[in-house]
Amino acid sequence: MITRIFTADELENALMGIAPDIFSGKIKALALGYGFEYPFLKFFRNENNTVIGAYYGSAVICGTMDEEILHFCLSSGYGEILFPKTAKLPEEITAQRLNIMEYKGNSEKSGTSPLSTDTPYSAVYDILKEGFDIPFDDWYTDTCHNVRHGISEVFTLENAATAQKMFTIDGITLVSLVAVKEEARKCGTGSRLIKAVSALLSEKSRVFVICEDGLLPFYMKNGYEITDYCTQINIKGEH
Repeated sequence: MITRIFTADELENALMGIAPDIFSGKIKALALGYGFEYPFLKFFRNENNTVIGAYYGSAVICGTMDEEILHFCLSSGYGEILFPKTAKLPEEITAQRLNIMEYKGNSEKSGTSPLSTDTPYSAVYDILKEGFDIPFDDWYTDTCHNVRHGISEVFTLENAATAQKMFTIDGITLVSLVAVKEEARKCGTGSRLIKAVSALLSEKSRVFVICEDGLLPFYMKNGYEITDYCTQINIKGEH
């Protein structure tokens, strides 16, 4: 049976005993950033201590994906679902396996490029939109909120590349939204950015990214190693 989580204490109890990872980190970051009062953010758990963090039409699963959890997410209208490992899914559902990678680089050799954390959001988005199809209002509202609450941090390099620390929680940091302007590609800008960001953040935390297979060479040459896999279902608009 799946039940609603209404308070921070209930969420903490639900996650108790679960080793910190990017999934528990994502769920805790949502709770820290928005609390439990907004209708667009909900938390759930089942009897097996699988925890769901649902934000608008997306859901993050911390624990085991099973038939009950999948049916609940889809019937609730969560068309984008991220969960650990893999699971047996109905044939009509298309899922993508993603790589979880951890930074193992040498920070003394990597953190040499000057990063900026005060670039105007409009300039950051000019970089970001060349790599991601994200509406400005959605990205801006969420990013401003989380930066203001000290959860996220946006880095840029030479006004040509950007990366975002999504959270640092329980010794786990997730970096995402890495993008480089087209005219700055193939000249090492992206590598210098991710090395500098990863080296800086790894001084106090383990640093992770989630990436598709096509980006494996980029991250591997810049100090990352595959540590695990996860699965993403994306069927927005179908439920």
